[in-house]
Amino acid sequence: MRGLPPLQALLLLITLVILGFAGRSYIRMDETKNQSAPVAKTNVESRIVEAEIEFIFSSPPLSYTLTQPSADGEENQVLLTTTDSTENPCYEIVQLVSNQSTTYWLDVVWPEAATNGGHHFVQIYIAPNHGDHQRFSFYATTKSINETFDYNTGDHHE
Repeated sequence: MRGLPPLQALLLLITLVILGFAGRSYIRMDETKNQSAPVAKTNVESRIVEAEIEFIFSSPPLSYTLTQPSADGEENQVLLTTTDSTENPCYEIVQLVSNQSTTYWLDVVWPEAATNGGHHFVQIYIAPNHGDHQRFSFYATTKSINETFDYNTGDHHE
């Protein structure tokens, strides 16, 4: 077929068109499968893991709140809130999103600003039932801390 380049080009074009239709059909089958299987609410609920959170404060705060901001425009979910935190450290149990990086907001208020040259601090240790443990620390010279942090349990347990 040394002397028939137009015929070779035509055969190649026909082969590519056939493969294109087969690939397009295959891709549509995958799209159909994904569209016919809506995400159930129970699937979202199964991605929740219980975790113990330990808070260590430089001094007892007036209040603290841990919030999970809404990703879809709904109301933010308050995970913890207290106005009577006499224990230091204090321990709480919360429900966290499993195996997904999630943003959390922490708000802490002390009775007064830190003394000259001093800092208020809060250290958070998150220990889920299964997944990765992690520690966060925040410092401020003012009487409040408003921090955002991202946490992923790293949970691969189904």
